[in-house]
Amino acid sequence: MNKDYYILIDGEKVSVSEEVYRAFKRPAWAERKRRQVRADHELSLEAFAEDGFELPSGDPLVDEIVADKILLDMLMSALDELAADERRLIDALYFDGKSERDVATEIGVPQTTLNYRKNKILKWLKEKLS
Repeated sequence: MNKDYYILIDGEKVSVSEEVYRAFKRPAWAERKRRQVRADHELSLEAFAEDGFELPSGDPLVDEIVADKILLDMLMSALDELAADERRLIDALYFDGKSERDVATEIGVPQTTLNYRKNKILKWLKEKLS
């Protein structure tokens, strides 16, 4: 049985050999298989509910919201106590999303020195918030 193989390129059907067709489709087939295996192994919340488990509403509890707000206020207050260069370091790493390497290059210190400073600041913040 002779079968014609086509792939779509820019919305146009292009006739190809079986070998080319399989090579073109293989990544998509592999991804579909990975998704199927992952879906088969994931636990369903609905299955737990059917077994008598009560599902959480998804709404955060008021006490959790209040605790998070208090902790955030404490963190912001502690950050305000940092020296200007320490605050710039934390802002760059955690609020601006820069890497240690990038910040170290910007301020002209070795990355290991910057890492030491960062860890020292984080240790102080942890003690302050405990």
